[in-house]
Amino acid sequence: MTSIADTLMERRAALITKAQEIATKGVTEGRDLSVEEQTDFDQMIAEAETLAKRASAIAEGEQRGRELEESFRSVTGRDPQKASEGKSSEFETWARNARVGDGYDIAPVRGAEARAIRNRGAETRDMSATGGVGPNGVYGQLWEYAVSTTQLLQAGVDIINTADGNTLPMPRATAHAATDGAAVAAHGAIVESDSTIDTVNLSVAKYGFLTDVPTELVQDVTFDLEGYIARNAGRALGRRISQVAAAAAIAGFTTAGVTGPVGTSTTLGSQTTAGQGSDLLVDLFHSVLNDYRNGAAWVMGDPTAAMIRKLKTSTGELVWQPALTAGDPDLVLGKPVYIDSFFATPAANAKSIFFGDWSALKVRIAGGLRFERSAEYHFGNDQVTFRALVRTGAVAIDPNAVKFFAHSAT
Repeated sequence: MTSIADTLMERRAALITKAQEIATKGVTEGRDLSVEEQTDFDQMIAEAETLAKRASAIAEGEQRGRELEESFRSVTGRDPQKASEGKSSEFETWARNARVGDGYDIAPVRGAEARAIRNRGAETRDMSATGGVGPNGVYGQLWEYAVSTTQLLQAGVDIINTADGNTLPMPRATAHAATDGAAVAAHGAIVESDSTIDTVNLSVAKYGFLTDVPTELVQDVTFDLEGYIARNAGRALGRRISQVAAAAAIAGFTTAGVTGPVGTSTTLGSQTTAGQGSDLLVDLFHSVLNDYRNGAAWVMGDPTAAMIRKLKTSTGELVWQPALTAGDPDLVLGKPVYIDSFFATPAANAKSIFFGDWSALKVRIAGGLRFERSAEYHFGNDQVTFRALVRTGAVAIDPNAVKFFAHSAT
């Protein structure tokens, strides 16, 4: 498949060929170019230079997008590639020697793969400069921390990777078409049923992480410098992705599955009272259509999770159950639970528990992840500056897919 960058370069080559034909014609005829010919020549050369710059930028973005898509599709359990004994890692070499503006491309790891990395241990070596990790190990650490901070990404949200950040119009269904309940007689008219669809714009905003490291530390490092930077950058960017995704979920999933009765303004009520306690979770579970429950998951903040972990059924069993496989999320009513700090804590009228099919939440990452170094930014302080940038956005495209529990007003 021909990429956009290739197409632009083909156009550039065609323009240069035409410009050469104009110049050759003047030389062959032993004359200067006419005003019209000179104007055409200059315009073609200028446009060719512009196309080359655009093609270079797009090619870089496309490459980052391909790396992101490949990593999100990769199977779980991939081991980080280690550098050979006694040699610096690729990342460490870049951290010490990169020129101004040089970037280190890092691709993300899908949620399941990040859990597999955590199960094996985030550190696969001694905390020293002589061990080092290969590029897969670096992005594994960076995105492990980003994904662990952003558990919402593990709940089944749809990740969209794009080379650029132009606004994408997304179809949003507020009502789905359905067949009429009555059988259709021979020659009978079929009752029309149309979906109600509008569009919502999926745009992105830029978020960054910036840290200064003393030059002496970069040169004489005796601990895991790349792990330290990956840990901090991953957590910082992960929280921003989480904040954006959570805000889109809260704004887009607007249907209440259950509203708590009076007395549940900060709790789920008393388990000994019918219709309260774990009964409210059962009601929320079944408020979501069966079509959306097949791949459904719970999402909530830590205070809400702590409250549910203490709940028991009427027969004395804990509602919260440990995962069936180590490293997988815990379960409530047989469905996985994910924790995200940007969802509301239990309070009057608060929407503290969301349940449903999270593939209706589209989280976009534009242009991959940029990780860059500068020795000039804080030259006066003799510091090396590292920055990580991500452009992300999110929208919910099916308000029926996920519903929430709302606490009572009093």
